[in-house]
Amino acid sequence: MGSRFDLDEIDRTILHSLRCNARMSLQEMSRRSGISDATLHFRLKRLKSRGAIERFTIIASPAVTGYSVAAIIMLQTDTERHDEAEAALAAIPEVTEVCGILGEYDLYVKVWSRSLEELNCLINDRIRSIEGIEDLHEMVVAKRVKEETPLV
Repeated sequence: MGSRFDLDEIDRTILHSLRCNARMSLQEMSRRSGISDATLHFRLKRLKSRGAIERFTIIASPAVTGYSVAAIIMLQTDTERHDEAEAALAAIPEVTEVCGILGEYDLYVKVWSRSLEELNCLINDRIRSIEGIEDLHEMVVAKRVKEETPLV
């Protein structure tokens, strides 16, 4: 991850355009923003090299891909095995987020499954068996209202 640097209005315009449509061409971005192609190309390259843009990706529809059940899991870990538990969780393909948190729990984890039965197996057979996990509290997501990164 890159170090923090100040974003100016041109950088923010580029990031906002890409957030709305990551497939937008430089020419289209130039046309909409009034910023030249050359400036956009230079700024985009700089944003990537400084870590302001981590990656270009898509967001697949969970329902279409078959992963229609999401759950949030709050975990308490053994201090001595915390890092190993984090790594083990991050290695599970159905786990899409692993975050260290402050408070009663140590980790926030988001998982996806195809059914409640599959979710139950994932939690009981794979997550609970990870060395260093002491306790967990799972919550099934009933409705996704908003899910995106912060605005720039």
